[in-house]
Amino acid sequence: MAISIFGTKANNTDIVVKDTATGDVDLSSGDLTTTGDVNSATLTATGTVAANLFSGSGASLTALQSAQLTGALPAIDGSALTGISSIGSIEKMVVQEYTAATSGSGGFSNTGLEVTITPASASNKILLLVTGSCATNVNTLVVRFTENNVAVALGDPAGSRTRVSFKVRGQHDNNHSATLSGSAILAPNSTSALTYRVQMTTENNNSWYINRSVNDSNQAVVNHARGATYFYAIELANTTINT
Repeated sequence: MAISIFGTKANNTDIVVKDTATGDVDLSSGDLTTTGDVNSATLTATGTVAANLFSGSGASLTALQSAQLTGALPAIDGSALTGISSIGSIEKMVVQEYTAATSGSGGFSNTGLEVTITPASASNKILLLVTGSCATNVNTLVVRFTENNVAVALGDPAGSRTRVSFKVRGQHDNNHSATLSGSAILAPNSTSALTYRVQMTTENNNSWYINRSVNDSNQAVVNHARGATYFYAIELANTTINT
């Protein structure tokens, strides 16, 4: 091996040797200390390499510990990521705030809760949520959703039983209200405008009420308080419905 001895360490214990054939520099067991730049095609160290600044592409850096990384992350192009399961995301949301006190009776009828949404993709799903207060003068109130006037999100057929989206147990007397809360997730396979409504009926087609009690007495007491009901249509991407 052709060598060039071109200096020693400050303590004169280690000889700095350069292989003139390969360009490698052997510091033996010593340290390399410089306030300038180190220019080399390859730098191999068995100890610690410390510097105030590293520059370059960093393309060949491996085994970096995430716990040791600090500072702001750069923008990342997610199209290059692999091995990551898709995660559902919200594309858009339409919400109706319904503050009126309303009532009805008879068979299934519209309640006034209505939203229209146009999906961005035919593969997207629609999540419906309704929450508020209701009342009835009988024990049970039933609710169903409709999509463009067709009942959807219904229980399975079972003889002559009524199919509904969900049921509400009536309040214990006519001076109180019950919680109106239900949901459905649908796969309409459409990019056209979709109108969703909430319909109600009760035992023996008796009366139902939204945002009020049955008696609705004009008194400053909480059991006759007026409430608000909200109806949400939420478009979801990358979502699977398991049935």
